[in-house]
Amino acid sequence: MSILESFTLGEKGKRIFGIVERPVTGKSFPTVLMFHGFTGEHIVSTFKFPRLSRRLVEKGIATVRFDFRGSGDSEGEFSEMSPLTELRDAEEVYSFVRSREWCSDRLGVVGYSLGGMVGSLFAGRHPEIKALLLWSPVIMNQEFFNRKDYTFESAEDYKDVLGLKLGSIFFDDGRSVDASEELKSYDGDLLIVHGSDDESVPYLPVKKYAFDRGLKLHTVEGANHKYQRIDWIEELFSVSSDFLAKTLL
Repeated sequence: MSILESFTLGEKGKRIFGIVERPVTGKSFPTVLMFHGFTGEHIVSTFKFPRLSRRLVEKGIATVRFDFRGSGDSEGEFSEMSPLTELRDAEEVYSFVRSREWCSDRLGVVGYSLGGMVGSLFAGRHPEIKALLLWSPVIMNQEFFNRKDYTFESAEDYKDVLGLKLGSIFFDDGRSVDASEELKSYDGDLLIVHGSDDESVPYLPVKKYAFDRGLKLHTVEGANHKYQRIDWIEELFSVSSDFLAKTLL
């Protein structure tokens, strides 16, 4: 059992929608913020965030999952979204969470895919964060955003991506920062989980980055980007919940 509460932040037309899940008993709890990926939302594929949330709540940890502006139930236009607008959204949610009486001073972040890039930028600017968990993260964003198919022609107003209008701000902002460098400012507990057969965010560059920096990397052998097999996703949840409980409780 848990307490589930929805919330909105911001002015009408630009509201962020989110959900808080916390234990029934107790007054304040360690709290984990969850950052979804590109074209994702607060549930993400195969309900990963709610499923992880339930495991954490059972251990005495509260969670906050939300939709970045332009995605899911949050307002705003997808064409105006970028990694930096999502970072600003994360800051807004963080301020809200810190003001709640149920939130203790022990906070963690889970970032999935593009949310892993946002999480890396966020943690690099918030050394007080106790735990950072990155799932299949776009840490090497310079390499990711400088692909030829991400180049805008002069006549293009947007790119049609999965039936969504993706604006040039997404690419411009994505190239303007370096998550792999900013993450170096974070010295809290950090774990990267990545599937060895990830078709969306290449595994080997992340593996090399983690090795060169001496970071903890857990490889889910054979797993794709969405961990679409029961044993893969169970390994993801088990490793993740154990890490967050160990670092936050």
